Amino acid sequence: MSDEKRQILEWLSPLAPRERHQTVSDDRVDGVGDWVLQTREFKQWHTSEDQDVSRVLFCYGDPGVGKTYLSSLVIDTLCDEIGGDNMAVASVYCDFHAHKDQTATTVLGVLLKQVVAGIEPIPSEIKNAFESAKKQVDGRTLRLPEIRVMLVKSLSYLRRGFICIDALDEFPQKGRPELWDSLRYIIRECPNTRLFITGRPHIKDEVRRYFGEGAAVLPIKPTTEDIVRYLEMRLDKDPDAEIMDESLRADILKVIPATISEIFLLVSLIVDAILDQTTLHLRKQTFLKMTKGLGLHDAYTTTLDRIQQQKGSKAKLGLETLMWISRSERLLKEQELCHALAVEVGTIDLSVENVPSIKTLLGCTLGLVMIDPVSSTVRLIHFTLQEYLGTHVNLFVTPHSMMAEICLTYLNFRSI
Repeated sequence: MSDEKRQILEWLSPLAPRERHQTVSDDRVDGVGDWVLQTREFKQWHTSEDQDVSRVLFCYGDPGVGKTYLSSLVIDTLCDEIGGDNMAVASVYCDFHAHKDQTATTVLGVLLKQVVAGIEPIPSEIKNAFESAKKQVDGRTLRLPEIRVMLVKSLSYLRRGFICIDALDEFPQKGRPELWDSLRYIIRECPNTRLFITGRPHIKDEVRRYFGEGAAVLPIKPTTEDIVRYLEMRLDKDPDAEIMDESLRADILKVIPATISEIFLLVSLIVDAILDQTTLHLRKQTFLKMTKGLGLHDAYTTTLDRIQQQKGSKAKLGLETLMWISRSERLLKEQELCHALAVEVGTIDLSVENVPSIKTLLGCTLGLVMIDPVSSTVRLIHFTLQEYLGTHVNLFVTPHSMMAEICLTYLNFRSI
């Protein structure tokens, strides 16, 4: 790629969506969700040249059913097929953590960046706009109307374009009409373009409002085979395999898919709880407890109880980690979080010896927290956990006051 093209792509959008996709794709279990690719709705959306066939496919499902992993599967499937066949795949993963940074302008900008990356030469309209922006002080970014026109123009150079947007329900509600309107404009002006969307069931009405009967809808929930594949992967990777016997393994593979087969996240929390135990006896007890009709919120409550029952300072560290992540206005870097948890109010400097490792934080939160390896930020495992913590206000005592006091203490350290 030439330096000029690299500069133009960076100007179109500083975001790197493929990095987020790679993170999700790496965590996906092979074979899980493949059934979606065989449905009539997906096949028609994917390959049909009939203009009467729906060019918009909306896959909806309840929280925790694996919609984001499904998106990564669809994106990988499309990317594997296009090769150099004058086709392009552009994707965005909406994220409730990034609500301040996600607007219709930024989303369409990153879609335009991905489409243009696969076009040679770069369309003259975009190149001219870039040259014009360079002449202005501090440059000039594109406005939404300009991006829409350029995206339509760029897509027109292709034989087929695919736009994939995951978790559109996590896109800020206030800005959704502008995004919906832009997507409708693109689909209307680009007969060669297909739009794939995932989200919760409640935005199905929005899909109908903007695309009418022109959108196909497909409900998503894991199959029994999906759950079994996931469980087999987790059990095969059990770091303490010596405290797992064939009887318990067989029970896990039989009972969990039969009783908890619609929410991947819940299955994950249950397996975490079982494998976290230190003896076979405790694993069997936990299995019996965690498979008695728990819902997702029940699983969160049970996991938080386990966090609070940890010995020594682990319980306090686990809860404070959840407090900082759930109450912060933006995603925190690993070092930022570790330093915040090391601050002691009333001291005059930070003690390096008091800074916990990120590995310790992950251990204390018992699977409720994850690291984004690309951005080195710390996040909750799912949007539903943010909602849960937001409604259970008694978990943290005056969190914002505590966080403010710690931040002020940190800013007054002599070494800062």
